[in-house]
Amino acid sequence: MPSVELPIDETSDPDRDARASPSVVETSRRVEWRAVVFYVTLACGLAWLIEGIALARGIRFAALTMRGTLVLASAMFTPAIAALIVRVVRKEGFASAGVRLGPLKLYAAVWIAVPVLVALIYAITIALGLGTFDPTVARLSELIREHSDGRTLPALPPMRVLAAVMFLQSLTLGVLVTTVATFGEEFGWTGYLLIKLLPLGRWRASVLYGAIWGLWHAPAIAGGFNYPGHPYAGVPMMCLLTISFALSQTALRLRSGSVVLTSFAHASLNNQGLGVLPLLVAGVSPVLGGVTGLVGIVVFGSVGVWLLLRTPGRIARGE
Repeated sequence: MPSVELPIDETSDPDRDARASPSVVETSRRVEWRAVVFYVTLACGLAWLIEGIALARGIRFAALTMRGTLVLASAMFTPAIAALIVRVVRKEGFASAGVRLGPLKLYAAVWIAVPVLVALIYAITIALGLGTFDPTVARLSELIREHSDGRTLPALPPMRVLAAVMFLQSLTLGVLVTTVATFGEEFGWTGYLLIKLLPLGRWRASVLYGAIWGLWHAPAIAGGFNYPGHPYAGVPMMCLLTISFALSQTALRLRSGSVVLTSFAHASLNNQGLGVLPLLVAGVSPVLGGVTGLVGIVVFGSVGVWLLLRTPGRIARGE
């Protein structure tokens, strides 16, 4: 069936570049709730099963061990597996999956913007008295000792040098490797769920998919991931965080039509939010400062609102 141009909401302020490069996302005219429920049940069910078994066996995620890392890495592919199953069972095909590269200039923008935003978040955290700048990177030394399991370590360079090397690695090979893992999520979240919800309008679709994305993390949060010491408050906080980032992801998906780009953005956030920059600030509460706290939620949410407002207000839809 041919495609037609239809508005997805009333709010838009597209600039000249946006109008020159319209989005290429195709959606149906209304939400197919059976497909949405089928997908969410599978995606959450598979992840919760993997993580639930791990928790029952005593694995925790506050200080990631090799086993904990493997569990979380395995769970990251459940949204993609669920999307594959639903598309095949419902015979939907993959035309709307967004498996395309998209504009390279958007990758460059993400590559630069994410580290800058994470640095800004920690600068604000320090300014608000929610953390203390630690140029010695003492936390990195502690983490190395924790993961050594009592083994004698070889001579290491100064922590600041090691931190600088790790930061450069996170911007190069690290983000590329992590993109493979985050594709396991984004092929499901922005490649399937977001597209199914877009008939609600981009704003409601972003909030709903972001909330589901956050709830998908619930067992990992209960096991100490991202919000150690806050197993209950951590779940709603994670939902707020994923909603704030979902706004930017929706804008990127609509502008590029690419889940490879949203995977790259997700990988950039993971590399910086769980990388060296947080180690430079000591004493941060995960629910108040830093990327996972209120500071990060406000910063990412503000950027997401700005991006989505400037994203073209019309997208291609299938009839």
